Amino acid sequence: MRSASAARSYSNIWAVNALKRFLVIAALFAGMTAPAISPAEPLPTVQDVRRFAEDVVIGTQSGGRLVKWLRAPTVRLETMVPGPRDEETGRAIPIPAKTPMQHYTKLRRHVTSLKELTGMSIRLMPRDIGSGGDIVVTVVPRTAMGQLPFPGVPEKTLERLMGPSRCFFLIWPNPDWSIQKARIVINSFLEEKHINHCFLEELTQSLGLPNDSERLRPSIFNETSMLTELSALDRILIRTVYDPRIDTGMNLGRFRETVVPVIGAYMSSD
Repeated sequence: MRSASAARSYSNIWAVNALKRFLVIAALFAGMTAPAISPAEPLPTVQDVRRFAEDVVIGTQSGGRLVKWLRAPTVRLETMVPGPRDEETGRAIPIPAKTPMQHYTKLRRHVTSLKELTGMSIRLMPRDIGSGGDIVVTVVPRTAMGQLPFPGVPEKTLERLMGPSRCFFLIWPNPDWSIQKARIVINSFLEEKHINHCFLEELTQSLGLPNDSERLRPSIFNETSMLTELSALDRILIRTVYDPRIDTGMNLGRFRETVVPVIGAYMSSD
């Protein structure tokens, strides 16, 4: 995994546990009023959005780089259920099941929205096609998540992701920091609204906006916002990342030097 092969090294695999603290945060904010942006209110300043973008796109850890797709990915949705038990581990092996049409329809709507915002011909593959896809979205019971393939990802990391998780994603980048493939996993026992939220959040983040931030809201990147549609802030960030002036592999310094006029242009047009 430390070679520049399928997933390079784990340090270059973005592993984000979406909603990992949702219940705790919801409780903390239940008796508080947090600043929010309604559709009728003006957007924050360009510098506010720039700092938010830095959090979401590059992250706060040293050595963070910008990753994004340089080609239009295909998206495949699959539904898995526990099957026969593995003779060695005793764990149930996930087997394919029929995907509910409502799940396929919701994911297709999000794919269509992201296709427009990125300018890429992102395509959702036919329902239950069985193989292929650059971004594979798996809806599966929590108990069967550990039996899915995650090449090159350490077992302890998977245990951490799957422990309290409702949904999470992984990105495998190429040596040039373009994205090679991604995997999204969603707990099938969630309520339908949560599943729809996970479709949107994980798919958006798997395009190269991998981090959460509490600087601004409402946003799909803010864990206090349970959104099933992209906000104005989200649209600005996605367009910014896929603007031709923004390159893969940018570090925080280069991103900061380049991004302000890009954000400004999209803020004035959104």
